[in-house]
Amino acid sequence: MSRAKTNEPTEMASSLIEQRFREWVGGRDPVAARIVLFEKVRDIPYGYPASRDPETVLREGKGSCSGKHALLGDLFRLLGLRVRHALCRHRFNDSPLPFPESMQEMLRRDEIVDIHDYLQVQIDGSWVDVDATWSSDLREYGFPVNEAWDGFRSMPLSVVVDDEDPVFVERDPAKKKEELLARLSPRQRALRHKFLEALAGWASELRQDRFS
Repeated sequence: MSRAKTNEPTEMASSLIEQRFREWVGGRDPVAARIVLFEKVRDIPYGYPASRDPETVLREGKGSCSGKHALLGDLFRLLGLRVRHALCRHRFNDSPLPFPESMQEMLRRDEIVDIHDYLQVQIDGSWVDVDATWSSDLREYGFPVNEAWDGFRSMPLSVVVDDEDPVFVERDPAKKKEELLARLSPRQRALRHKFLEALAGWASELRQDRFS
């Protein structure tokens, strides 16, 4: 039986994505395959600004939550799984991350709001939360890295979600995210952009320190 159109990879997966899919999945069984696909995308370094195009994320080796989950969604669909994106509002002020002092000062001055993108994957008839935002090399610095996924259960999200219900999108999550971000004031959007740049810079510095 062919998969529904809404379950197809974005505009059909590129040859690069299909190549990585074959390399990573190999001869693994379906559960091991979805675990290794999650781990491979999770360990792509966080970056901002970064493309939301899944092939570009794979080629450049960096991505934000949106780009990494666009890539992971395409890979899961190649595995035959039904996938949808969940978009939720959160405040970095509520985050337990041990931000450096310069970022803490930004949070003391202002409320910094963002829209987080994560995946829900249908496994055995149930929707399972999957969040690949933070790479495993950031765990020792206090980032909530999702490790040891069993391939079945929902995992914790990388942000503290506001009370609003998430918005679920199976097609074109980038367009919907832009619609949600457009509801923020120009000042809120500028603060968000500045903070995300600082967040990506901090994560990069931690990674460099770890491997220096």
